[in-house]
Amino acid sequence: MSLISHLRALHSVDSLVRGIKTRFDNADSDRRRHQTQVDLLAGKRRDQEAQLRQIQATVANLELEDGTFKARLETLRSELNSSANPRQYNALRDELKVIEGKRDELAERILAQMENLEKLKTEMAASEAPLSDRTRLRDMAKAALEEAKAELGGRLAELEAQRERAAANLKEEAREAFDEAADRNDGEALAEVTIVSLRHREFACGGCNAELPLDAYSRVAAQNEQVVTCMSCGRILYMDNIPERPDAKKKAAAKKEAAIDPDGLG
Repeated sequence: MSLISHLRALHSVDSLVRGIKTRFDNADSDRRRHQTQVDLLAGKRRDQEAQLRQIQATVANLELEDGTFKARLETLRSELNSSANPRQYNALRDELKVIEGKRDELAERILAQMENLEKLKTEMAASEAPLSDRTRLRDMAKAALEEAKAELGGRLAELEAQRERAAANLKEEAREAFDEAADRNDGEALAEVTIVSLRHREFACGGCNAELPLDAYSRVAAQNEQVVTCMSCGRILYMDNIPERPDAKKKAAAKKEAAIDPDGLG
């Protein structure tokens, strides 16, 4: 087999290997993308739960403090009712007003915290559906990945073994050129030379349509077991059919005539 034949055989199995791996990569990419969103939503949920506990603890402390004020007010009122000393009565009344003022401020703080608590609970309720939906999508993507691996894992191992055997038929330089071209062009390592105009010596890469110099075309057409790559995209160039040059028939006829009449005497 020629060099190009070996390269095309490698390309054939390499495309299958890359196709399966791409399917695996896409499925895993979906899984990881959904997992990232699950992690973000779950992290937000944990923050909300921590905030909820903090507000609840704050409310509990404020209510405990309010209970202390309430007990003190009850004591002061009892003492006021039983006080016969005007001076003591005034002192108890002043303290009573101070405690009542503090308790009013405390009530406002408790009310504000309760409002925050209700707002947070509403936000948490609204976040349940997105987290549930994203978790479901993550699980579906994970199942798709596992299904693909179960379905094609064995086939991939077989194809990779075939690829190694196909690559073994090539010299190191050719293998490296193939791998570089395949990695650079999403697996499309080979491209056929496009003849734009043979008469005007215009040629192009069939992969990227970049113009090819005459030297590149000549080396490909020579079929001398040499790797020739496109200077633009790096694909390995080949030609299935090598056309004759426009003046090839005239030269062949002249050569034949010269062979019949070497002295040119007619």
